[in-house]
Amino acid sequence: MTDGPSACHNLAARRHARALTRLYDRHLAPAGLSISQFSILAVTARGEAMTIAELAHAMVMERTTLMRAVSRLEAEGLIDRHQPEGMRSIVLTLTAAGRDRLTAAAPLWRAAQEAYETQVGTQEAARLRDDLQRYAFED
Repeated sequence: MTDGPSACHNLAARRHARALTRLYDRHLAPAGLSISQFSILAVTARGEAMTIAELAHAMVMERTTLMRAVSRLEAEGLIDRHQPEGMRSIVLTLTAAGRDRLTAAAPLWRAAQEAYETQVGTQEAARLRDDLQRYAFED
């Protein structure tokens, strides 16, 4: 086993994640979204309604961090947060404006995907994505 920062799996993954985030954020900027916001909208759009807990699990995010991001999206009118009668959980749905913003941002997201694939190679990008998804774990 090698020691030092260059051998740290976490540091390597975080460096890669930060660089990848910057690439996606640059591409999504014209839509007024960060990649985190885009991802929240995209995951929320998959279903009729999601609880905060379901979205946090799907995003692998702490609920408090997610709530800060959701609050910003709600302030922009992109997400609606409500508590259905008889439920203890808060439910999130995408608003019409949220769907419109997601639709407008989709080509920008695809351009970010293509830019990443150009940088690392299409097959390597797919392999990295698949490996990251396969080895994802919760502590």
